[in-house]
Order: sequence, then C-alpha cells, then structure tokens
Amino acid sequence: MTKNTLSATAKSKNVIEVYANKEFCPFKMTKFRLYVDHKPAMKLEPVTTSESHSANIYTIVSDDFNFVPGHYYEIATEQNYFVNIDISYMALTPEFEQKYRYDGKLGAIYTKERTTFRVYSPFSVEISLHVLKYGATKWETYSMTHDFETGVFEAVVEGDYDGASYLYERLMFGESTLVADPYCLSMASNSRWSFVINPERVKQIDTHSDTLPFFDDPLKAIIYECDVRDMTSLTSIEHKGTFKALATKGYKDEKGLPIGLDYLASLGVSHVQLMPVLDFQTIDEDDPFSMYNWGYDPVSYFSPEGSYSSDPYDPYARVLELRELVGALHQEGIRVTLDVVYNHVYSTIYNPLNVLVPKYYYRADDQGRLSNGSGCGNDLESRHYMVRKLIIDSLTHLMDFYDVDGYRFDLMGILDIETIRLGYEALKQIKPNFLYYGEGWDLWTALPGEQKASYYNAHAMPYVSFFNDRFRDIVKGKSNESEIGVKGYILGDTNYRDGFKHVLLGSAVALAFAPMFDHVVQSVNYVECHDNHTLFDKIKIACPDDSDEEVKKRIKLCTAAILLAGGIPLFHQGQEIGGSKNKVGNSYNSGDEINGFHYDLLDRNEDMYHFFIDAIKMKKAFIDVAGEDYDYLLERNKITFENLDHGALKIKYDLQDCNVYIIFNPSKDNFMYEFENYVNLVFNDSGIINDDGFFMKMAIVNALSFNIFYEKKTVKVSPDYKEVN
Repeated sequence: MTKNTLSATAKSKNVIEVYANKEFCPFKMTKFRLYVDHKPAMKLEPVTTSESHSANIYTIVSDDFNFVPGHYYEIATEQNYFVNIDISYMALTPEFEQKYRYDGKLGAIYTKERTTFRVYSPFSVEISLHVLKYGATKWETYSMTHDFETGVFEAVVEGDYDGASYLYERLMFGESTLVADPYCLSMASNSRWSFVINPERVKQIDTHSDTLPFFDDPLKAIIYECDVRDMTSLTSIEHKGTFKALATKGYKDEKGLPIGLDYLASLGVSHVQLMPVLDFQTIDEDDPFSMYNWGYDPVSYFSPEGSYSSDPYDPYARVLELRELVGALHQEGIRVTLDVVYNHVYSTIYNPLNVLVPKYYYRADDQGRLSNGSGCGNDLESRHYMVRKLIIDSLTHLMDFYDVDGYRFDLMGILDIETIRLGYEALKQIKPNFLYYGEGWDLWTALPGEQKASYYNAHAMPYVSFFNDRFRDIVKGKSNESEIGVKGYILGDTNYRDGFKHVLLGSAVALAFAPMFDHVVQSVNYVECHDNHTLFDKIKIACPDDSDEEVKKRIKLCTAAILLAGGIPLFHQGQEIGGSKNKVGNSYNSGDEINGFHYDLLDRNEDMYHFFIDAIKMKKAFIDVAGEDYDYLLERNKITFENLDHGALKIKYDLQDCNVYIIFNPSKDNFMYEFENYVNLVFNDSGIINDDGFFMKMAIVNALSFNIFYEKKTVKVSPDYKEVN
C-alpha cells in the first residue's frame, strides 16, 4: 500500500490519522483495527472524518495506544487492508530524547579478527547488515540485534573485513530501505555505500606535526581560506582539483611562480582553512568536472569528499589522500583548519540520518515545522543528545584521524552554546593549541536567543572566535547585493574613521560602537571570504572611477588593516592578487572558471603577491617587536589615534623599546606630515623598506597609501646613576 493510496500517521500519543484515497476506497469507512507486532490489539472507530476532493481523512483517538519505538504497528480496514503506522512524531518528544541515548562508539569498528557494526535507529523493527568483502563478488547478510533501551542495532562479523563495502537495510513503518552508515569513515562514489576502514593503516601516514613551528597564541595566527579543488582546477597538473594535486610539491607556472602547495607555502601564513572536505551531495564523483559546488551541502560528517580523491571507488583513496594533504601542509609549517557544516544537511528526507531516525536530527518550531535558519529547510537540532554526540564525535574523529589543527563552523549561530562548549572541551584534550572559530550570525532558527552560538553571546564563549562582519563592513563597505555600492573607510568614505578605530581595536572597545567582544582574540578580521563578491569586484562596483592601479592600492590598504587590527586575520584565496569572480556574488555552483585560482592573474599581479608576502613578514616582525605586550596592547593603553587631514588616520603603538606609527590614507590626496622626532620608514605600499639609515621628520603621505614608521626610544638614565668601576 503506498502513501498515496492508504496511509496512517500517529500525530501524538493519542491520535492516529488515516488517509484513504477515494479512487482506492470511494466509500467512507467506520471501523478499523490496531495490530501490534502482527497481532490484533484494539478495535477502533474514527471520531471525525474530513473530506477533500481526492481523499477521506479519518481521525482516531485513544488513550491506550502506548506506542513504543522498535515495534510493528498497523491499522487494518474493514476490508482487511493493512497499513503501517508512522510513529515518528515521537522523535520530537522529550520522552524519546531522554530515553534513546547511547554513549558508545558507532559505525564500523574494525579489528583484524572481527568488525563490530553499530547503528542508531530506535524506530526500526529490523536491520540487516549487507557486507561485501574487498575483492569478493557476493554480498553477505547478517541480522543485527536490537537494544530496545538505547535504540542501537549491532552485529559482530568474524574475520578480516578491511576495505569491505557495507549497507544497512532497515525495516521501519512497513518500508524496507537500504542506507549508508552515517558514521562510516569512507564512502563509495556518490555516497552509495560505506566502507570498513582500518584506522591503523591510515595513521601510518606521517602528518609531520613535529615539524610545525611553535604555536600557542591564536592572535599570532594568519588564516588563508582556500578550496581544495580551486587551488589546482585551472592547471594542467595530474589529478587536478584533488587532495593529491594540492599535496604535491614542485609545480610552477610559465613564469616560474609557485602553484598549489608551493604557492600556499610561499605566502607565510600560519593556517590554511580548507573549505568543506567532507562528503557532499551535488558533485557527480564519477565525472567531477561536469559540475561545481563548494560543498556546503553535506551528506557525511566522517567520510571525505570523493571528488577530491584520485579514485572515489577505492575505500582508502580519499582517506589517505586527505591525511597526506594535512601532512604536506604541516611539512611547510602550515597548520590546517577545516570548514565544517553542522548546521544542516543537503536532503531532509534522503540523508542517512533521517532514514534511520526520522525527524530526530532536525529542529522544529512549536508548530512542528522544520526550522530554516540555514536557508536549507532543515536546521540540525544540536540540543538533542545524539545530534550533539554526532557533532562532537565528528570533531574529535577528524582531529584524531587527520591531525587537523582547528575548525571554522559554518553558520555557527544555528548551533547551541552547550554543543560548542562540549566540542571545545573534547578537542582541548587532543590538541590544546587548536583554533576554534565560526560564523556567529544571529539566524532565525527555532532556538532561544540566549542559547545560540552567535556573537551576541560571545561573552558566554570566550574560547570561540567569530567572523567579524562589522570589521568587513566598516573597512570595505556592505556586502549584500542591494548595498554592494556602499563604501567603507578604505574605499573612501572617511566618515567611518572612528568606526575604523573601533575595529582596529578588535571591536572590543566602546568607541563609535558598543563592543562586540570581551577580548580581541574573539575577532576574526576579514573583508573577503568565499561568500559574496571578491574585494576586487566590490571595489570596481563601489569605486567605478578608480583606475586599476588605484584598485590595487585599496586592496593593499585592506591587507594592512586586516593584518594590523586586533584579532585574527583571515584572507580568501586570490584576494591578495586582486582575484575576481566577474562580479558574481554567490558563486557556490558557478564553475571552475569563476571560482578557480587564476595563476595567470598571479603572473600579471606579481607585485601584489610580493607585497602580500612582505605584509605577512611585517605582521610577524610587529609581533616580535611588541613582545610580551602584543596580546595586551589594548588593555595596557598602548594604542592612541590622531585624526589627520583628508580623512587619514595615524596610529601610535607605545611599545617598551620603541614607538611604531602607522598612517592610513584612504583618500586620493597627497599630504605632508611632520613627526616630533626623527623616524625610520620601514613599510609602505611597496612592501618592506630595507634602509635602516634613512630617517625623516617630514613624511610624504601619498594618496591611497599605508606607511609604517619606527622610532627607537632613547635610554633614559636616572640622575643619581653612578658608574661602578
């Protein structure tokens, strides 16, 4: 019987609704029977019957249904038609949430002697495990035992099943469905089945963590966001667009400039933030370059994406190659953070999580409607015990399995504070010096405001850093399509000068705006990420009269602002060389030509590339010069501002052994500035200036320029000092 013909749904513990298509049953029914585990249990009569053009809908009420997940419930009609009752409403009840919990390990737990398979599915009546040994041609089938207390099914299969394929077949509400394991560590092409993985084989790959430079302060991080595919997709190198391609050294373009891994290594950044690398939906892994997607449409939270592997049908290719990529970046002194998407899945209905436990993993409002803060119609309900477990298990697995160094949470404001806190506590036990940050937008998800992991609750999460949209909007101007022409301070609206001071101070001081954060470490400062227009395109739209050279100067000014503001600097791939997406604002599926890294642009804008490298060196030198004061410049009142003509701004850093002066001039006017003492110009829009002997009191401040001056403090001797021979 199909749902379009005859169906029965429990709306609550007391109400069953029966739908009968008029073509199937043109007359009205007056009697029904309830069967439990195939045995008659109750005689029933509808209390109301409603009618539509195509169907009759019967409402049956009783206090004696006593539904228990894992049992078989059927409604029988007077004509002895039987239809299963969907009791999935229970997934959203407090009673279900409190009872069906499991703290053990889920998935395929491998040893050479046996593999234990565990899957959480309280509503299932039966689950069969189908296994195909690696290299075999015949599938084996095993019945799984059901723990009615936890809702977990288990099967132990003796023998060595390394690399085996497997699927679960669950029987629920009368329907039998094959489903991949949501906890599997690897999947076949296009997520069609799961693989058994031997963790020891994976961990034999050296991730070279011992070669990484010492790191214990998030404020000393410099993050570079990039996409695995984008970094090599427009090249002709072998396996372009994959983990393997990005992990390979020695690639250069026609001018001898670095490509891929060598390019990232040349920049001097401390962290690479990889856009989603876990298995996602909308790429045909059998023909990856026939379509494009960033990957914010997750299928699995444990298996890497198959289109990034050299062979999506090989159980180990995607797993080993992701670990090798992490190791290759580590060898270059670069730590790795992963962009993780725990706020929603791609498909509400077809995701394995929902197939195994309908409705449980999704957040609903008071009316039972799916919450849509993600814009995808299926916000994950992170407060549910097994959803929270899934998220934390995924985080700890990825750090342990791939030795990653932190996480960037997509739409983190959809998740709850407690889940984020527990994730932090679990990860701290594995790797204390990890980065933990995300998008803290306050989204319209069905979660009380005080529980959201949004930046409005930053004070409750001092261990989390947040993408700072205030920094973005003040420095360059608005990003949404309707306000793309609005300029920020660096783009020439000098009315934002006080706001610029505020974001330079990490948005942690009441100056022009109320503080966003308790400490600057919570501010991730950026003007471009994968979302919205590139900085180059934004400037071309907002400043249409700017020449190409002036656009480049503004990009350099933004680079300087990001690096020197209090907080954690973040850059997006290609931003440093004036990358464009041809004014496409949301390019998530716009193809490789729009999204890929254009190394021909690197050739044309090589000066910008070298400036970026110098700017990062300058940032590191500034940290060294500031010494122990660096983390506390704000608290120790070491920063002062002076408003200059033409909307320009001078910043003074009063350090222990020196003064550092920075002048931002976002205007198109040149002017002179006179210092009280002689200073040494050490950096400007040409990069590092290696001339320790060139001092000045009168400085020329060029249009659209950024200048750093250094002044060594004279040693003051006390009047009563006496030299002792």
